[in-house]
Amino acid sequence: MTERETYFRDARSWAEDTRARTSRSKQIAWTIAGIAIGAAAFEAVALAMLTPLKTVQPITLLVDRQTGFVQALDPNTPQRVSADAALTDAYLAQYVLAREGFDRATLQIDYRKVALWSAGNARASYLSGIAATNPASPIQALPGGSVVTARVKSVSRLQSGISLVRFDTQRTDRNGQAEAPRPWIAVIRFRYSAAPMAFGDRLVNPLGFQVTGYRRDAEAPPVPETVTSQVVTRTSTVQGPVSVIETRTAPVATTRSPTVRRAPVRIVQGGVGGPFISQREVPTNQIPMGSPLGPVVDTAATTTEPQQ
Repeated sequence: MTERETYFRDARSWAEDTRARTSRSKQIAWTIAGIAIGAAAFEAVALAMLTPLKTVQPITLLVDRQTGFVQALDPNTPQRVSADAALTDAYLAQYVLAREGFDRATLQIDYRKVALWSAGNARASYLSGIAATNPASPIQALPGGSVVTARVKSVSRLQSGISLVRFDTQRTDRNGQAEAPRPWIAVIRFRYSAAPMAFGDRLVNPLGFQVTGYRRDAEAPPVPETVTSQVVTRTSTVQGPVSVIETRTAPVATTRSPTVRRAPVRIVQGGVGGPFISQREVPTNQIPMGSPLGPVVDTAATTTEPQQ
């Protein structure tokens, strides 16, 4: 083999090696690119699936400024109340309205409803409190024509068989003058009884709803309507000895004015080396016009009324 043939053979071998190496590099690059594209596509799909989990849902909270009661309001998702819970809340609200309200026109109806819907201590306390012989009963305490209306604000379930009812009461007299509403809270224990009832009672209480415990408390203490008066006291301080100059004037022929009866004088001895101070013990409403109200300074232990 000649030198020329050897050269062409080596050149051809080098070209084949270079072409094979280039092809292998392209294959590796496309493989890596495919894997990267697949990973990117997978990440895009994963982010698309996780996007709903990152949604910020606003929650509205209703806070009572007076009591601090917090209630969550969700305008996006309507809340569905079960039939049993809605019916129980309605029973509790009607019970509070009938028990806390007072109107002589509907007293008999409210009395029967509360009596049928109560049991145990709740029934005994209501019957004793509404009795006409009780001085604290609204029948005796409220004047004729006065009406007490109740308004239920919320009903909250504390636990099974116990609920908290927030309500206001407002008293209106016969002239239509209404007082300021008073907030209250009532903790009510209740149950549903399967005891037999008369047909007329079943029409008033069809499901046997009964309140076994009832406790009412003021939600906010009433503000006392008192007027605080401040009494200003004037004190006269005498420092050091005081010289009193007594002057006498000649009698003048004038018309004699009526004699004014002077108030009794009480002598109080001052400090060491100080003068004696006399105060007039006269009520404020009996002091004649022009009489001095301040203390009188004397230099003697006794005071002698001048002769007229």
